[in-house]
Parts: sequence; structure tokens; C-alpha cells
Amino acid sequence: MCYYIIMNTVTIPKKIYRNILERQKTFETELRVVKKMLQVATEDSLIQPTVLKHWESISQDLDMGKGRKFVSVKEMKHWLKRL
Repeated sequence: MCYYIIMNTVTIPKKIYRNILERQKTFETELRVVKKMLQVATEDSLIQPTVLKHWESISQDLDMGKGRKFVSVKEMKHWLKRL
């Protein structure tokens, strides 16, 4: 058996093609900037060791099934802000 792949071609005006290429370049540039911002925001070196240790202990407690109970929404918000 022999299979043939037929490719369809689409013709678009040169102006539209250039516009697509320009938008692609803009998108790639913006994506690069967002990646850099995300990388800077997630660097562990910016997080103080004491805060990181506190977060790890909370994470371990949650992994072991230890929950957290709050009397009110205000108390919960206060606890979350202290994280």
C-alpha cells in the first residue's frame, strides 16, 4: 500500500503575511519579557529563609492532614496576610 500526502496551499496577500510576521515578532518579544518577569518573581533567593521555613512547616502540616480552623473570615484573612 502506498499513501500519498496531499498538502493544500493557501494564498494570502503579501501585506497580510507581513502583518502576521510582525505580530509574531511582537508576541515572541512580549513572551520573553513575561518569562523574565516570572523568573525573577519566583527566585528563591528573594525569599527570606525564615519565611521559607515557616511555609515549609505549614505545607508539612497540610500534607499530614492537619487542618486549620478559623472562627471568622476576618481571622482567616489575618492568618493569610501573615504568610
